[in-house]
Amino acid sequence: MKKDTLIIVVLILFVCLPIHSYGKKEWPIKKNNVAVMPFGAFTIGSLSFDFTHLVRDRLMDDKFSLISQDTLEAFLVEKRVRRTDFLDRATIREMGMALNADALIIGSVDVLAGGENPRIAMSAQMIDCVESSVVWANSISYTGEDFAGFLGIGKINSLQRLAEIAVRDLLKGLPTEVRVDDGLARPFEIVQASFFPKVLKGGQTTNVSIEVREITGKPKDIKAFVLDTEVVLKTEAGEWYAGTLTAPTIEGVYPLRVYVTNQDNTLFSMDDLAELTVDNTPPEFFVSFRQRLISPNNDGKMDDIMFFPEILKADTIRNWRVEITDEAGTVMRSEESIGSLPGGFIWRGENNKYKRVKDGTYFCRLMLEDKAGNRSVSPKEAIVVDSTPPEVDVVLAAEDDEGITIEVKTKDIDKMGGWELIIYDRKGNEAGKFEGKGDIPTTLNCTLKQNQEGPSLEKEGFLAYSLEISDIAGNRLEREKEPLKPPRPEEPEREPSEKKEVWVEDF
Repeated sequence: MKKDTLIIVVLILFVCLPIHSYGKKEWPIKKNNVAVMPFGAFTIGSLSFDFTHLVRDRLMDDKFSLISQDTLEAFLVEKRVRRTDFLDRATIREMGMALNADALIIGSVDVLAGGENPRIAMSAQMIDCVESSVVWANSISYTGEDFAGFLGIGKINSLQRLAEIAVRDLLKGLPTEVRVDDGLARPFEIVQASFFPKVLKGGQTTNVSIEVREITGKPKDIKAFVLDTEVVLKTEAGEWYAGTLTAPTIEGVYPLRVYVTNQDNTLFSMDDLAELTVDNTPPEFFVSFRQRLISPNNDGKMDDIMFFPEILKADTIRNWRVEITDEAGTVMRSEESIGSLPGGFIWRGENNKYKRVKDGTYFCRLMLEDKAGNRSVSPKEAIVVDSTPPEVDVVLAAEDDEGITIEVKTKDIDKMGGWELIIYDRKGNEAGKFEGKGDIPTTLNCTLKQNQEGPSLEKEGFLAYSLEISDIAGNRLEREKEPLKPPRPEEPEREPSEKKEVWVEDF
């Protein structure tokens, strides 16, 4: 009997004692007190559409309790919220507390068009005002023809009717309650946390800034850590907390962890509120050229030169500078800017005063600095400026009964591209024609026709030539029937001067 009595007592105690859950505590939050953000008003032809009003009417038909639109708009004006993208977690939570709202509905009308086949596209979301999370979302896209059946029967021609159907279908499935984790319902919110600068070299100092907004209570204590290093924070009025941190020496991305204690000594931890990037590596890049020759004479050929920077390793550029210097190192042309690199650079052979530079060799280099302050300078790249036609000297080197020998000397910064040389006899007839690509030969032989009276060559008149030659920069020289210069006189041999004996003392 005693044994049976003991069993009954144990069972009664088991039933009466409360059951504790050691998991996350959750409770239902009824979504029956709803605020509706403006959806916008539109005018199509003679029709006016207030979609905020249409949405509110539909929610009232579905037995939702709505926050007064005037009350909501007064709150939005006070918080300077002009658009839905101005809403952050803290503002939504404040709205819930100030307006006694359980949920907020936001949305937009993306397409609205009339005509024979009206069109509409809408989207909407429901956001929980306790933890400011999205608990429901939907979107629709309709045309009048979507409702047409056999032979087009049922097609909607009225944009007003299509809009009403769209709002009805958009809000289908809107939940009346969701379950919310009470551990996320903090009495305050971290509105923002940041490092400045947020990218730097290892060992440098950065400023840490944290903004805390009160929702239902003020924090008692707040601590911030990067790895195991605590950031000593100071505050004014308990809203902004600031401190300094010496960045880790090793490259990497370091998250900011924040621990906040409320007045009841409940600890809340928040990770990844901000990230600090340590970068010790200078930018890696190279500069490529399509060509390294420029002929800035406005003839449409090679008047400018293009070169292209390419980043080899992902990096964020803070500023850049490009310089073109002459052989003495004087800067002739430069440009610099803040931010990312342009896709390419163009140089038209001008200096910083937009005057054409002299022919010669110039050097280009690019300097980059990333956001951490690491700097890189490219090797000097040579660029040749040549806007002058080739200098050519054509001379009659020798003449005999067989013909003539011509000596050609050229002078130019660049190589020759193509040439044509025509020799004329003393009567003006074409005696020989030579042409080719690349450099012109230094010596050419040409046979002249003999006269009818004997083997001797015609001595009356003068020998002439025509010449067309261009270098690879496109600079062109043309001469038309100019006399061949006579042979250069041979210089007499000089007798060697007597060397004076010089005595050298041997130490």
